[in-house]
Amino acid sequence: MRFIQTLEAKNQSFSALLSIFLMMIIGLIDYCISPEISVSILYLFPIGISVWFVNKHTGFLICVASDITSLVVNQIQDKYHFHPLIHFWNALVMLVFFLFVNHLLAQLKATLNNLEKLARTDNLTGLTNRGFFLDIVNNEIEKSLRHKEPLTLAYVDVDNFKQINDQFGHNFGDRLLELIAKTTQKTLRKIDVIARIGGDEFAILLPRTGYEAAEVVLNRVQKSLLSSMKQEDLSVTFSIGAITFVRPPHSVSEIIEIADNLMYSAKKKGKNLLQHELLENAGVGTEEWLVESCD
Repeated sequence: MRFIQTLEAKNQSFSALLSIFLMMIIGLIDYCISPEISVSILYLFPIGISVWFVNKHTGFLICVASDITSLVVNQIQDKYHFHPLIHFWNALVMLVFFLFVNHLLAQLKATLNNLEKLARTDNLTGLTNRGFFLDIVNNEIEKSLRHKEPLTLAYVDVDNFKQINDQFGHNFGDRLLELIAKTTQKTLRKIDVIARIGGDEFAILLPRTGYEAAEVVLNRVQKSLLSSMKQEDLSVTFSIGAITFVRPPHSVSEIIEIADNLMYSAKKKGKNLLQHELLENAGVGTEEWLVESCD
């Protein structure tokens, strides 16, 4: 398991070179031992590393290279003067086997990647889902506390979304949510993360972002969303609640609750508003601060 984690942390070039090195070592072992002992199955190790940690095309090349290596060794060790075609036939059978394993591993990896993606993304919008988003927030909290960097979290809610669904139907509502997701993704920076929390609610995480910078990003998001709605001839607005922490609390649920309450505060004040607050030291008195800021 540690070996796999190490290779996952390395770049693809390292895994490719490791595959070539292992293939050469196995070829040397094959040459040094008695020809009656077959080590062909050992070539599956470099093949597996190449297809799993690089790609199936590299795996294909390692398959061919391993097969050629085995063929050359067998011809050099031919003490019994077998017919040359026997070696080529054996090499062909071995190549088919190698390529079959390469295909199976590539398919398995693709399936696992798809399952992992489904577990992390929202089916409708393709955004990060709630569960994975909470994991990301938890990791960013640790980074923020360790490096003493600010952190901003925002909640975005579509105003009167239930009425939109009732008036135009759920299919229209789904297309609207997809449009909101695409518009917001285009507006945010690469380091930012957006997730669909549920229904018509979205959450935006702005790592290493202080109050002023977050204010710029969130205002840009709101303007972009309103502009996209206007282009579709829709009178749809958005209420956004955001909290910037100079030092965030350790609890993910506490951060989520604060941002959620600020979003509802924006809705109570007339909707189509950005309610953005700064909390310098989360912890003692947070609940009292939250009550006062939302009143």
